[in-house]
Amino acid sequence: MRFLLTIGGAGAQKEIFAAIIKNLLPAIREKKAALYVNVGDYQNVWKELLSEIPRMREFAKEHFNNWQATRQFAEEALKGRIEGIHGFYHENIFEAVYCTNLLMRSCDVLVTKPSELAFYPAPKLFIKRVGGHEQWGAVHSAEIGDGTLECRDIPHTLQMTELFIREQDILKDMCEAIVKNKAAGVYDGAYKVVELAFARRNENRQIGGI
Repeated sequence: MRFLLTIGGAGAQKEIFAAIIKNLLPAIREKKAALYVNVGDYQNVWKELLSEIPRMREFAKEHFNNWQATRQFAEEALKGRIEGIHGFYHENIFEAVYCTNLLMRSCDVLVTKPSELAFYPAPKLFIKRVGGHEQWGAVHSAEIGDGTLECRDIPHTLQMTELFIREQDILKDMCEAIVKNKAAGVYDGAYKVVELAFARRNENRQIGGI
């Protein structure tokens, strides 16, 4: 079971991710779970996690500031077996953010606050939100079946990670929901925006021509 942890601005909610990592270490040791940890452009967060959880070092591999290597890892992960804990850091902000998009393709569960990632077609475990408006991202995802409800404290978050590992039906149901949602066009919002923009541009050109 591959979990992708995405740590947001300035290491927000680091304590939650530290608790998840500590809780998953036995499963990682037994090769029942693997972790991707994207700290974005905040290398200090990774250092703080290693300091707080020394046992991480036994399993941790760093993928730092090498975009080509990160892309290669993401591609190979689609076909190969992944073990241990893989940390990702990129100084370039585009690479720091887009890294999550690449890793998401091979992860089983995306662990994130219910931000804009709530609308991505991947099974999601939602941790406590930062902004009040974010609660609706989790509500929407739970309604369409591709994510959990918001876990507002650490015990419930850890309970959900364990359920994902033990109860395969949770992941299976979310994946089936994603397939159905895709067929219904639920995830095509960006495509529709582009189509509307081009249609509006063509309309304006025709009016200008008249």
